[in-house]
Amino acid sequence: MEWFDLLALAGAVAVFLFGMELLCTGLGALSRDRLRRCLMQAAPSVWRATALGAAVTALVQSSSAVTVVLVGLAASEALTPEQAAGLIAGANIGTCTTAFFIHIGLHAGWMGVFHSSWPLLLLAVLLPVLLRRRCHPALFIGAGLTALMTGMAHMQDALAPLSGSPLFARLLAQCASPLSGLLAGTIVTAVLQSSSACIALLQAVSASGMLSLGSVVPIILGQNIGTCVTALLASLRAGRAARQTAFLHLLFNVIGAAAVFPVLLLIRQFCPAWLAMPADSGAIAWVHLACNLSAASVFLPLRRVILARMTQNSPPQTREAAV
Repeated sequence: MEWFDLLALAGAVAVFLFGMELLCTGLGALSRDRLRRCLMQAAPSVWRATALGAAVTALVQSSSAVTVVLVGLAASEALTPEQAAGLIAGANIGTCTTAFFIHIGLHAGWMGVFHSSWPLLLLAVLLPVLLRRRCHPALFIGAGLTALMTGMAHMQDALAPLSGSPLFARLLAQCASPLSGLLAGTIVTAVLQSSSACIALLQAVSASGMLSLGSVVPIILGQNIGTCVTALLASLRAGRAARQTAFLHLLFNVIGAAAVFPVLLLIRQFCPAWLAMPADSGAIAWVHLACNLSAASVFLPLRRVILARMTQNSPPQTREAAV
């Protein structure tokens, strides 16, 4: 890969992340108070809380943003641990809608507009206004969607030369190993602090036809773990309840990886042809959803055991203060 391609790819990822930030800012400005009230009034039923978390995250398009709000609500004791567990599971399910939106956008006829330089020029003109954060939320949302689609289109353009790169082929071959793929997904997502950007990058790479289902699954599991860094950082100075909520988020994704990995290894052993199938952007979206549903199906039945262990391991003075 040439240095120009690397710089182009880095710029496309930066535009995509900028679009995610603008979109979250616009949606948050429209529904910030409603979002907090909605999460605070989560139903006692953990299954209803899960559905609520999924719906809210699908609307806001950022599981990290929803999880940070949950950490803040937990710190103020506005949420019970049972509600937080359900909302966290729902947030991880709801974030899967982003990959489906990207898949639809990649195959839409109007996507060709974003391969040109005009959207970038428009964003450059609007940048001084957007940085002041004094404009209408609708402008943030529109600019965010434009930046998202532009970043996605230019990711594809920058990654197109990779189909003939031996270095990139060797790199993907190394990530085909379950452990190395898990580690790569975790590190990249922890650095970018956006699982949506990593999924989008993975979907852009899939256009080269060099990704298989066997290499995609570990990377997605690693991305789910890496995205927990945002909530963990937000909880450091927010009290024990907030740290427990952030730890529940991490535990959800670790349990999901532990549940999917044995199945993945069994398939590699007995049906390797399944994992050798090429993965396109649609397959990546479905795999992402399947992994998070699997994690929820294991985490939610175990939530009471997990919460009981967390309470037992808390210092006595913390439990007395809670009483």
